[in-house]
Amino acid sequence: MKRRGLVLLLAGWMLAADGAPRTLDWVELLPEGARATYDPAPPAPLHDYLTGEASGLAAQQVMDFAVNEALDGAEVKLPGFIVPLELDEAGKVTEFFLVPFFGACIHVPPPPPNQLVLVTMEQGLSLDSMYTAYSITGRMSIVRTATSLGTSAYTLAGTAAEEYRF
Repeated sequence: MKRRGLVLLLAGWMLAADGAPRTLDWVELLPEGARATYDPAPPAPLHDYLTGEASGLAAQQVMDFAVNEALDGAEVKLPGFIVPLELDEAGKVTEFFLVPFFGACIHVPPPPPNQLVLVTMEQGLSLDSMYTAYSITGRMSIVRTATSLGTSAYTLAGTAAEEYRF
């Protein structure tokens, strides 16, 4: 009897009560013990490396791989901004980083890996503006992936995307 209750509890974690994917907030990607110090504000832009001033180097990504293990295999919906990595022949974005704030990986240092989600979408996504936030739905996995723009601790097999309404 206890085992059956545990299975139902775990299923409730992965899906909302109505069976829909669980809508996440970025702080939930962190382990519970790390959430008290979470700061959703983006870091200040650093452009010195573009002009050769200061050290001349781009800001480095802080490497924090502490993840929320309960999200591995969960069907989720997560809002964020898109940093394109790959396009298909039609110009649709098929692989991208989903990030918690605009400009991440481009104008400011990438968020730590536990705040960076590598998304792949078979259907591709027509991206009209880099300023638009989207909610991406799909199956979350804990997988480390490194690219030239940053390293992520999560991947998401995207099945749906919709413009996020604040």
